[in-house]
Amino acid sequence: MRGMSLCNKGIILALFAAACLFSLLFYTQKSIFNNAQVAASDPDDASSLQTDINTLVIGYLADHIKRNKESELLQTDLSEQELIARFLDESAPLATRKLDAWRLAVLGTDNAKQALLSVLQNGSAAMRAIVAEMLGHSRWPEVPDILGRLLSEENPLIARGAVSGLVLFGGKQSVSILRNALLAETTDPALRSFIASRLGDIQTAEALAALKTAFSAPSLPEETLRNLVASLGKFPFKETADLFRQTLADPSLSAEFKAEATESLIKAGKGSLAFLNDLAADHADPKIRASAAWAAGAHPNTGNLGGQLAPLLQSEANDEVRRRLYEAMMRQTDIPAASLLNQALAETGTATRVAAANMLAMALQQSDADSALQRSYDARVVPQLLDTALSDASLNLRYRAVFALARAGTGTAVGALQTIERQGDPQIADLAARKVATLSH
Repeated sequence: MRGMSLCNKGIILALFAAACLFSLLFYTQKSIFNNAQVAASDPDDASSLQTDINTLVIGYLADHIKRNKESELLQTDLSEQELIARFLDESAPLATRKLDAWRLAVLGTDNAKQALLSVLQNGSAAMRAIVAEMLGHSRWPEVPDILGRLLSEENPLIARGAVSGLVLFGGKQSVSILRNALLAETTDPALRSFIASRLGDIQTAEALAALKTAFSAPSLPEETLRNLVASLGKFPFKETADLFRQTLADPSLSAEFKAEATESLIKAGKGSLAFLNDLAADHADPKIRASAAWAAGAHPNTGNLGGQLAPLLQSEANDEVRRRLYEAMMRQTDIPAASLLNQALAETGTATRVAAANMLAMALQQSDADSALQRSYDARVVPQLLDTALSDASLNLRYRAVFALARAGTGTAVGALQTIERQGDPQIADLAARKVATLSH
């Protein structure tokens, strides 16, 4: 009876958890439906609410899966003593020893710490680097000091492992150690650049302050400066807006640098989206406009910008910027295909024309797509895509042509894919064959 009672309790708990998750998902779908009804009057608020809820669900599920996966990885038939023995066995595969190092760090016992520190001191360079990073998963308070001393290691592999360990460990002490190494001119330049690239993964006010201080430091190598900007782009835009505006206005910085800075804003939260749209519309440099258009399209909060991007497409004279805008438009759920069809069909540059074809193919998947769009696509776009796929254009462009045909999925497009399967070179023919097989199912 006791076993049956425990079993029943387990079933009840499982059902309760499932009900909670179902309720959360139902609330999400209900909110999305309600938001769709009010989108016309207040699209920004509707989009924000939908995105926030979706992020909540995805974050919950991702965290749940991660914890389950970690729990599975922690399970082993070995006792602690046997686990330590295998970890210390230099003949064991490196991947196995790395996983065991993580297990020992998470296990957190005194014996586990002793084994890890032993290898950290006496192991091979590869194992020392692995242990340095895996110590970041532990909670022993002395770890930041231990890893901080490794930043002066001559072997860059070990020093980078220590940086990664400090980032994983987090906390004010880790940030302070990394900040000091980043600002010290005596630190190896490659290591400074690596610290700059990783510090943004510690999402704290202290890490942000350290990055801003470093960014204002004189005579930083350009590679370090690039990585600093990339790290700053991981923080909410409201915290870094002045810095990015300053960067784009700085005449001493190259257009390539500014373009990279612009593209880093895809990780800066929904606050950066309006800024990117403004850059795509108004910046004098076409490289910046192109990067802003790409970032707006790749942005996690994109989705209902069709009405904003369409006028930019219609007024943009630069071929490369239009290509990026077509690519950004592909990710929107409100592609105004009717107003863009003639322009898309008139494109002459191959890359831009293929991007426009992909955008129109995505528009065909919208619920309000009309038969005229499909007829135009079949009659004028499909033959161009077929020619491109069978041409001597770059492999990337030919792949994109096949993708456009597969996205369109019309009978004429499938016929073109079958022709490519028969006549294309092996790589393109194989891709076309797989797309035909997918569409046939």
